[in-house]
Amino acid sequence: MSRIRHKLTGLLLIGTIVLTSCHGLQPQPMPDEAPIDFGPLANPLPVPMLSRDEVMDTVSDEVGNYFRIIREERVRLLEDILTEGWIETQPRIGATALEPWRRDSTPGFELAHATLQTVRRFARVRVIPAENSYLIDVKVYKELEDLPQPLLSGVSGKYSRFDNSIDIDNLQDDYAPRERGWIPMGRDYSLENTMLSNIQKRTHKLARIGYD
Repeated sequence: MSRIRHKLTGLLLIGTIVLTSCHGLQPQPMPDEAPIDFGPLANPLPVPMLSRDEVMDTVSDEVGNYFRIIREERVRLLEDILTEGWIETQPRIGATALEPWRRDSTPGFELAHATLQTVRRFARVRVIPAENSYLIDVKVYKELEDLPQPLLSGVSGKYSRFDNSIDIDNLQDDYAPRERGWIPMGRDYSLENTMLSNIQKRTHKLARIGYD
């Protein structure tokens, strides 16, 4: 019995040494590549005062990772005054657990909800010039499909689907639904935070490159 214990102890010791060695062989980030902890994110989020084209390109590219942009007004310089930029997207049916390549449904509740129900999201983003920065205001709205009866119901009767209905005419800041077939569910704060976090990292990286 003691021999078995000695063998098990030896195997555990060898395994610990191997795991420790493998961890030590992993490439460690250089000081310049160390992740930056920005703390809790505000919305609107202040970002460095880069060129207006760099800021708009960064924001537009990030929004495009999740939605199809249908309207965009870039920041402009008119009579020495920077105008406000904005982006509006087309509503998109939320990604399910069977679509890991899509990122509009954040892990956890949002992904589970989009898998079990038909939900869609769309975004409205403002780029607001401030004194020494830009303020990035991101709002992602979420809606639940409202069918006259369950999709797989055995009750006879015709019903319409509203997957492809699009609201592209309302540019007000406050959300005001204008379509049949969708129930407003407020904002998706988790996706907003993800987008803002990525925008913050990318703009700070551009600012650091500019300083170098």
